[in-house]
Amino acid sequence: MKALKVMSIIGLVYIPICFLIMCMAAGFTLRGALAWGILGMFYALPFSIVGLVISINLLKSRSGNLNIDIIDKLIDLNELKEKNIINEEEVNKIKAQYFNMRY
Repeated sequence: MKALKVMSIIGLVYIPICFLIMCMAAGFTLRGALAWGILGMFYALPFSIVGLVISINLLKSRSGNLNIDIIDKLIDLNELKEKNIINEEEVNKIKAQYFNMRY
């Protein structure tokens, strides 16, 4: 997560500089503008890859924790039902709430 923050800060400085130089270079030569545009993209590609990897890892860790939490809650709910503390209708209502929170 820290890498993405650092890359974001660098990108906030680097990309506008590349864009400004690209616009200025377009007045002189199109090759210079093309080169600065490509240099800007060389930073954007690794940034997007790092962002994708971090978001996938974060999603995996969060979904794994949610599954474990819901399983534990369902086990507790079943125990309450077996002890006749709550009835079937209440169990179904609570289960629906659990699954609505998940999605």
